[in-house]
Amino acid sequence: MKRDLLVIERNTRDSITGRLIAGGYSVCLAETAGAGLEALEQHKITHAVILNAISMRTNGARTCASLKRTEPQIPVLVYSDQEKPAKADELLRPGTTIRKLINTIELYSPVNKKSCLQYGELYLDEEKQRVFTPNGVSHLPTKGIQILKYLMKKKGSVVSKEELFTKIWRTSYVEDMNTLYTNISFLRGAIEQDPAVPRYLLTARGKGYFLNGK
Repeated sequence: MKRDLLVIERNTRDSITGRLIAGGYSVCLAETAGAGLEALEQHKITHAVILNAISMRTNGARTCASLKRTEPQIPVLVYSDQEKPAKADELLRPGTTIRKLINTIELYSPVNKKSCLQYGELYLDEEKQRVFTPNGVSHLPTKGIQILKYLMKKKGSVVSKEELFTKIWRTSYVEDMNTLYTNISFLRGAIEQDPAVPRYLLTARGKGYFLNGK
């Protein structure tokens, strides 16, 4: 049996509950926001909360905020055709396949942080290709994993763009590093609350990049 989920939804043709049970999850179903909050307080939900906002005919913002006040550490995934609520960890769109649904849920599976590479507030789970920050969890592509791992092992030391490029892409050609800049930008988007004002992945002007561990 897979991890325990709380699903808040009314019974509709586009029900998520049935698909999750068929996928092997243990599901606690609540048909109202109030029942969901009560269930979150009374039951041991070890994995995540999924709010089917479409079935509730709401944008889910108020329910997400209440869920986070009740249990701040539990991820809240919202199934909606509207904008992502401010307190939601993930937005699931209508038409999401069962495989995409399960992959997204598994992104938020509990992790043993002792098995992660850590630097400051960053935890890198190489096996599941995800990074944990105080802002949440994000999936990273292979190059993002490699860049972050290399910088973590440098423990705050500045790494030149040339060194990072040659080590990660295994090449001595450093005339065009647009690929590096693109991957750095994507990595910041994954780990920073505001990529335009980075807190963790910083630039040493004219030198390279380094991680802020504070």
